Amino acid sequence: MTQTGSSLTKFYRNRFHGVGLTLFLVLQKALLILFGVLLASMFIALSAGSAMQAHGQVTMASASSSVSEQPDLPDAPSASPAPQQSSQSSIPFLSQRYNRPLQPMDLGDKFKYFVEPAFGPRSFVTNAFGAGIRMANPPNHYPHEWHAGAGAYGRLYGDSFARTGAESIGRFSAAALLREDPRYRRSESTFVPARLGHALAFTFVDRTDGGHPTVAISNFTGAAASGFIGNAYLPAGFDNLTHAGQRSTIAFGGIAAQNVMQEFSPEIGRALRKIHLPHIPTPPVWWTGDKQ
Repeated sequence: MTQTGSSLTKFYRNRFHGVGLTLFLVLQKALLILFGVLLASMFIALSAGSAMQAHGQVTMASASSSVSEQPDLPDAPSASPAPQQSSQSSIPFLSQRYNRPLQPMDLGDKFKYFVEPAFGPRSFVTNAFGAGIRMANPPNHYPHEWHAGAGAYGRLYGDSFARTGAESIGRFSAAALLREDPRYRRSESTFVPARLGHALAFTFVDRTDGGHPTVAISNFTGAAASGFIGNAYLPAGFDNLTHAGQRSTIAFGGIAAQNVMQEFSPEIGRALRKIHLPHIPTPPVWWTGDKQ
């Protein structure tokens, strides 16, 4: 009896030691890859920002030269001033609240908005939950060591952690270098389809720090980083361009889902209060403890 108990103790000790070692190796590789993704994202975003800035300078120079080439004309009779038009562009599905300026975000605010949630205490819970869901429903033809046993759970947890971190770092890098304001603005409409369209459109466009509409490059950068980071460590057959594109699409859909949750967060809060549950601010704000 004593020998059996000793054997079981040794078995479980070796099992947990193997799980811990696997998790450590996966996280170590993930952190190294995250650093590489950060550098690559910064380079891509900086290149895009330089190209946009150069294009703006060329446009301004062309406009200045065309003005200087116009001949002098006699003063025309004064006319009544035309009504000023709004400088804000109208984007389909986006309500007027989209055009309202917000308090500018500095680099620290953007870091707190994007990166802190991915590495904060609550991320350990969300990644653990996600790893459990994926382990319960693994992809077809997944190797045994990736879908069965404690070692598989450790690998899935490390993969989830790496994806979340890569997405956050990619979005932060692009938003910081291209001066994007990533904050979501709720719709003023009460029509549910219009609010849903507003939330989905906000996945593709956002605002600059100066309040001008722009393509949400940070969302595309983060989704791509989340999808392609797995090519460095996932099993053979799942480390190719096709699967990376699928993972990137899922990550982009997750960003859209966050916008939808923030759009309908007042209704979600009321529903939680009706069943006597505390209000849970919607992501990504609740990850850092901020309030809208």
